[in-house]
Amino acid sequence: MRTRIVIPGMLLGTFLAVAGCKTEFIRLEPDNLPLNPFDTIDYGEEMLEVLDIDSASFLGLHTYIFQPTCAVPGCHDGNFEPDFRTVQSSYNTLLYAPVIKNDDAGTFTYRVIPGDTALSWLHERITTDDEVLGRMPLYDTLYPAEREKITTWILDGAKDVMGNSPSLPNYQPVSFGFIAYENDTLGIRLDENRADAVSPIGLPDNTMVEFWFGVYDTDEYGSYLGGWDLDYNKVRISKEPYFFTDPAEYSMEVLDALTPYIGPLFWDPLVPVPYYHHFTINTADFDPGSYYFMRFYVDDGDHPEPTEIPNTGSPSYLLTYFSFYIQE
Repeated sequence: MRTRIVIPGMLLGTFLAVAGCKTEFIRLEPDNLPLNPFDTIDYGEEMLEVLDIDSASFLGLHTYIFQPTCAVPGCHDGNFEPDFRTVQSSYNTLLYAPVIKNDDAGTFTYRVIPGDTALSWLHERITTDDEVLGRMPLYDTLYPAEREKITTWILDGAKDVMGNSPSLPNYQPVSFGFIAYENDTLGIRLDENRADAVSPIGLPDNTMVEFWFGVYDTDEYGSYLGGWDLDYNKVRISKEPYFFTDPAEYSMEVLDALTPYIGPLFWDPLVPVPYYHHFTINTADFDPGSYYFMRFYVDDGDHPEPTEIPNTGSPSYLLTYFSFYIQE
């Protein structure tokens, strides 16, 4: 048997012949190698210039402070946050990143809040005189000028390497479920009539059913806001799980902040939670044996469109959870 192997000259080494095989090596000289298109690029002299890093920028803070001082083995080297290994990981685990270890008063929500050193946990950790908490980095190895640069960066808007200040994440309203009663909240609870936790609810025919929708929002600091302050407050009911452009629409009544209906958490009847939104249907208006899918719409005023719960991108089990059928 004869094996033919082509190897560039610079990679040619010593090979062992396999018994029963005869190997022939053909050497390609450098002049005969295929053209590498990257060899033809002219980067110009300007590409050879070394740009100075502004020590007051975030790139400078990472290059001269965070990486050499904090991303050392056993510290912020990826084992725990903030993660100072790279510029990206440093910025992403500082700006509006939640505080895990807080002070005794629970003063801080985020590690860095642009423009606010008093509520930025990073600033507290590098300037504190609390002997129990301790100043970071370990053994207080920052020079006063380095701490001042971090302070100035925060007060100047905590800009990223492109010079942009971040905006606080603005989350859309979130639902914790819904419950249903025959007639009103004094009637029989109907939402438990499911084959399993996420199957459609079986509703009796020709019955008034009152639904209560649980939803809440958060402010810019992640604090809880009840559903009483939400607007729009509509429900759409469709026979199609993905078609909600022109179905039957209902308006939800909304209780004020002081008078919510305290009902059971949908998956745990022993946990009381506040419900503010409710609406009523007559099951006689729906076809027995048919399945109906619901979507709820609320507006927190911070987004261009009302929040749709669930939506087309939601998992299928949420689509069936927010659905019902009329028992025959």
